[in-house]
Amino acid sequence: MRVENLLPRGLVSYQEADRIQRETWARVRDGELDHTLILGQFEPTYTAGRNTHDSDLINKDLPVIRTDRAGSLTWHGPGQLVIYPVVRLREPVDLIAYIRAVEGAVIDAVRGTWGLDVEIVQGRAGVWLRYRDAAGRTAAEQGTGRDRKLCAIGLKVVQNATLHGLALNIHPDFSHAFTGIIPCGLNDAGVTSLFEEGIETDFDTAAKVVVDQLAVKLTPLLAPFSEI
Repeated sequence: MRVENLLPRGLVSYQEADRIQRETWARVRDGELDHTLILGQFEPTYTAGRNTHDSDLINKDLPVIRTDRAGSLTWHGPGQLVIYPVVRLREPVDLIAYIRAVEGAVIDAVRGTWGLDVEIVQGRAGVWLRYRDAAGRTAAEQGTGRDRKLCAIGLKVVQNATLHGLALNIHPDFSHAFTGIIPCGLNDAGVTSLFEEGIETDFDTAAKVVVDQLAVKLTPLLAPFSEI
């Protein structure tokens, strides 16, 4: 598995990253290029996935880029690590196994490296820190409190090859990030970052631990690649 690391370029536009992603996808799909993880940090951008509703956009003046990924409205920008796994899946394609592999990679990376008790929430994409009261009851169980999303995940599979990926919040400025929208269309949940949870790390460290776990989790699902 190869890594295309855009992080040394600084902030890249969403459009440029998407162009690179789709060119890579075509070559991976055709077996011309090895399975690839694209890493980057974007210029401030709002994107809307296939499940976006008009009511998710509070500030109607915000420029929003429509995408073909799953999910609703989200923000990309400084302080957030984006990773696109562009891989060719083994047939028969198991979409659920692929989703669980990406989620599991983030969970194992965050738990193993920084000790945060992250998990998935049934019916909600991404990786979360659950709200629990002193008795251990979740927000849903007691009707108060808010779960916090640490990593957004929006995926797509076309012709056995994957597009889009994950966005892990390292240290975005929440006075600007995610303002003007209902993130992921969820009124009853919040957004957090490693920094907000007391973790200080750099992008290179975060990228390495997530990439390493993605390689572990995804490898069993991948179609063979033979470099000619």
